[in-house]
Amino acid sequence: MKKYLLPSFLIFLLTLLTSCAALRDAASVQEPEVRFSNMSVQNINFDGVTLLFDFDVTNPNRLDVSADGYNYEFFINGQSFISGMQDERLEIGRESTSTVQVPVSMTFSNLYESFRSVLRQDSVSYRMDTAVSFSLPVIGSRTVPVQAEGVLPIPKVPRIQFGDFEMKRLSLSGAEVDITFRVSNPNPFGITLAGADYALRVNGNEWLDTALGESVRVNGSESREITIPIKLSASQMGSALMEMMGGRKEFDYKLTGQARVSADLEGFTEEQAVPFDLEGIFNLDDF
Repeated sequence: MKKYLLPSFLIFLLTLLTSCAALRDAASVQEPEVRFSNMSVQNINFDGVTLLFDFDVTNPNRLDVSADGYNYEFFINGQSFISGMQDERLEIGRESTSTVQVPVSMTFSNLYESFRSVLRQDSVSYRMDTAVSFSLPVIGSRTVPVQAEGVLPIPKVPRIQFGDFEMKRLSLSGAEVDITFRVSNPNPFGITLAGADYALRVNGNEWLDTALGESVRVNGSESREITIPIKLSASQMGSALMEMMGGRKEFDYKLTGQARVSADLEGFTEEQAVPFDLEGIFNLDDF
C-alpha cells in the first residue's frame, strides 16, 4: 500500500494560513461586554442582609479571554457605603457568555450608624458600581464598568409589649388570670410570630415559665393582642397572693423571653429569635 505524503510546500502553506487566521483573530480582538443580569436576596433578617449580583460577561472574540477579577462600590441613597475587590480568575470561552457573581453583605447596625435617616425608612435606594478587569490578546489589560441599582427593604424588629393583666378569680388557693401581650409590626409587610418562650416574675417571684405554641399573624403596620389564660397556685404566687387578698394594688413585674418571628420578605427563610425584656408596675385598679 502506497503512502502519500504532502509536499513540504503544502505543509508550509497550511501552517502559514493557520497562522494568518490566528493573527487576524488576535488583531480583531474586542473588549468583552458586561451587563447586569440579576440581583437576588440570599439572606435577610432583622440584623442584616446578603445580596448577590449577577453580571453576564460576553466574549465576542474567536479567542478565549480571561477576567482577572473585579472591584465594586456599593452606594446607599447616593452615598458610598461598602467597597471591595476580588482577584479570582475566570476563563471565558470564545464567542460565549459567562456569569460573574458579586456578593455584598452588610449589617443594619452599621447602616444605621452611617445613615441615621434610614431609621425612619422602610427601604433605601442602592447603586452597585462594578468594574471587571480583563487580560486580552494584543490590546492588553482592559477594565469594563457596569452599574446596577434598585430598592432594598429594611426590616424593623417587631415591638412586644406587656398589655393587660385581668384577674378573673382570686382565692386562698390561687388565681385565674388573663395576661395579654401586644405585638406591633412596624413593617409594611406581614410577619408571623411562630411561638415564644417567656418567663413572668411578679414582686421577685416567678409566676410563669412557659412557651406560647400558637402562631400569630400580624399584617403590615398593624398590632395584635395575644391573650393567655393561666391558672396560678398559691405557691406560684408566693407572698403576692396574700398581699392581693389584703388589698394591695401595685406590683412589680418583669417579663423576659424571646419570640420566633418570620416575615413575608424574599430571603427571610428562617424564623429569627427576637428577645424581649420588659419590666414595670401594674396596678390592679387599672385592670
